[in-house]
Amino acid sequence: HALFYSAGAKYNLIPIPENIVKRNAEAGYNFPKNILQLGYATNAFGYGVNNFLSKKVAIFWGGGIEVDKGLIVHYQRNIFHTRKVFSFDVGASAGYWKSNEKGDEFYTLSVFPTLRFTVVRSKPADMYLFYSVAGPSYISQTIIDEKNSGKHFTFQDFMGIGSFIGREKKFNAEVSINHYSNGNIFVYNRGVKIPLTFTVGYCFK
Repeated sequence: HALFYSAGAKYNLIPIPENIVKRNAEAGYNFPKNILQLGYATNAFGYGVNNFLSKKVAIFWGGGIEVDKGLIVHYQRNIFHTRKVFSFDVGASAGYWKSNEKGDEFYTLSVFPTLRFTVVRSKPADMYLFYSVAGPSYISQTIIDEKNSGKHFTFQDFMGIGSFIGREKKFNAEVSINHYSNGNIFVYNRGVKIPLTFTVGYCFK
């Protein structure tokens, strides 16, 4: 026999009053409309950050398949922001990866949401934390390092810290970790662990 338990919640969004939208837009704080980024992932520093945030603090995910290095391109567009701190972006990414054990090569294509929290604002730079979860993705290989990651459909997750740099905040730099897994919607789900990724970007209207 099988037992299944489920729970859910519903939250209804309501339009923000026009005067608040205008106040947020005219507050003078920087929220880039578009960001184009290029990132390089490397295990030169190990997987300590991944393991700490997945095992010790448990706010992210690890993975049974480890990436040695890779390249990723991101495009993000701002959809909503509050007056000073919070912003919500949607984006798309394409990544090329090489596994740590066998040197298997594979690529990923994703769309994703990004939650960004700007914690420090100053003339030289704005500092922020960001988190993205459950971005629908395609992964080109399902057997990596002789381990079964499931199907070609998967999800992309990432988190990290970053900064918008310069007087006009046109330049961007980030450090993050990344993860791909199917959330156990398929029988096999080893998960792919992406080590520290260093990203630079350009912001434009």
